[in-house]
Amino acid sequence: MVDVFSGRLLVGRDGRSVDPEEALQNKVVGLYFSAGWCSPCRDFTPVLCDFYTELLEESESPAPFEVVFISSDHSAEEMVGYMRAMHGDWLALPFQDPYKQ
Repeated sequence: MVDVFSGRLLVGRDGRSVDPEEALQNKVVGLYFSAGWCSPCRDFTPVLCDFYTELLEESESPAPFEVVFISSDHSAEEMVGYMRAMHGDWLALPFQDPYKQ
């Protein structure tokens, strides 16, 4: 999965840039396509967040699983708001990255 993001940067919930080669190495990666305007997504996001948090708490560091959020929001501001309000400490493909298409 690391190869999928080769040459790109991911972002953390706090806005920091993250090298995917370091963050995703030897991990199972879940790609989460979602948007804050999507009500089924908003229903599922807390379930995924709880699962992710429990998995991290039960695993030795570094946890063998990572979520990468790929936004379908209408703007970068909507994406950031959705991430801060509802997401776990996941990584995301930057809003402006054309690779999300």
